[in-house]
Amino acid sequence: MRKKHFSLLLTLGILAGLLGGCENDYPPSIWQPEYKGRPDPVVTAVEPPDGSFAGIGHVKLIGKNFSPVKEENHVYFNGTEATVLSASETELVVLAPNLPADSIRIKVRVVGALLFGEYYPYRLESAVVEYGDFTDYDDAYGIACDKDENLYVSLAGKKIIKVAPDGTQERYGTTLMDKASNMKMGPDGYLYYVNILSYVFRVSPQGTDELFASLPGGAFDLDFDSLGNIYCGGSGGALYRVKPDKSVESVADYSNIYIRSVRVFNGYVYVGGKDNSTGGQAVWRNKLSTEGQLGERELYFDWSSNMGAGSEVLSITFSEDGDLYVGTNAPESIVVVHPDRTFEPLYPGVLEPETYAMSWGNDVYLYVNRRSDDPSKKRILRINMQKKGAPYYGRE
Repeated sequence: MRKKHFSLLLTLGILAGLLGGCENDYPPSIWQPEYKGRPDPVVTAVEPPDGSFAGIGHVKLIGKNFSPVKEENHVYFNGTEATVLSASETELVVLAPNLPADSIRIKVRVVGALLFGEYYPYRLESAVVEYGDFTDYDDAYGIACDKDENLYVSLAGKKIIKVAPDGTQERYGTTLMDKASNMKMGPDGYLYYVNILSYVFRVSPQGTDELFASLPGGAFDLDFDSLGNIYCGGSGGALYRVKPDKSVESVADYSNIYIRSVRVFNGYVYVGGKDNSTGGQAVWRNKLSTEGQLGERELYFDWSSNMGAGSEVLSITFSEDGDLYVGTNAPESIVVVHPDRTFEPLYPGVLEPETYAMSWGNDVYLYVNRRSDDPSKKRILRINMQKKGAPYYGRE
C-alpha cells in the first residue's frame, strides 16, 4: 500500500509541476478591447431597383461607410464575388456576376470593418436564354424573323420550323434543298433563302417552296433593300442583285472573296467574308444609290488585322444606332464594332461560339444560331440587347 500511495503522490506532483510550468506559455490573446475598426458598411438602396442582368449588368449600391479605395470593397451575390467598377464612400458600382437567380442576398465587406452590409432580396435575370426547345438532334442553319416576331429556323433534312413569340414551335414548311444556309423574310410574307448553290428560293406563307431566281454563281447569304431588291453572294466572286421581277445582275466585283454574310444598312450593302488571295477575313461595303446601283467596294473593318488570324467572320448585322455585330467562331462569339471602328466583345463571359447566323427581332431581342461540334451546345439563343436592331427591309 505504501508503494502505491507513494506512486500516486509522485504522479500528482509531476502533473502539478507540468501544469505550473505551462502557466506562462499560452500565446498572447488576439482580443484587443481597444480596437474599434472602421464603421460597418450599410446598404440602403440598389439600382436598378427591379433587378439587373446576370454577367453584364452594372449594379449601383447606395449607402454609407464604403471605402473610396475600390480594392478595399468586396461585394457578393449569394456568395459569388462581383467585380467592383467604381467606389466612393456612399456608392459602389459593380458588374453583376453571371448568376441568374431570384431572391439574391447581396453582402458588402469593407476591409477594416467588422460586419457586412446586406441587401435582400435582389434579382439577376439571364440576358441570354436557349429558345424554341431545340435539342441535340436538331441541326439548325439559316434563321429569319418576321414582323410579328415569329422566328423561322432551317433544319437539315428539308425542314423549316416556326417558333412563335411564346417559344412554342410548329412545322412550317419543307424546302427543296436539304437546308438553307441563310434566310430573310421578304415582301408579302414570303420567306427567301439561299443554300450555297446558284439559286434563290422562296417559301410561301402556306409553306410551299419554289425556285425564285437562278444566279451566275453560288450564294451563301442574302438581304433586301428598301426597293425590294435582293443582294446576295457567296462563292461566285460577285455580289448579285435580284429585282422583284426576278431579273438578275452582277452589281459588284468580289473576285477572290468568299462571301459569308450580307446586310443592307444606312445606304450601304455590307459584306462579311474571306479574301481567298490573302486568307484575311474582313467586312467590306458598297455605297447603294437610290436606284439600287452599287459603288466601288471599300474595306470597312479588317477583321484579321484587329482580331488576329484563325477566326472567321460568319455573320453580320446592325443595331439601329449603327453598331456592327460580327458573329464569329472566335472565343468572343460576337464582336461589336462601333461606327468609329473601335470594337469590343458582346457580353464577355456569357456567350460561347460559334455564332453562325443572327436575326434581330422587332424590339430588343437578337436571335442567334449557335453551332458547335458539341451537340449539347447547338442551340437557338435569344439575347436581350437592351436596344433595337436596324430595319430589315424585306419584312416591312
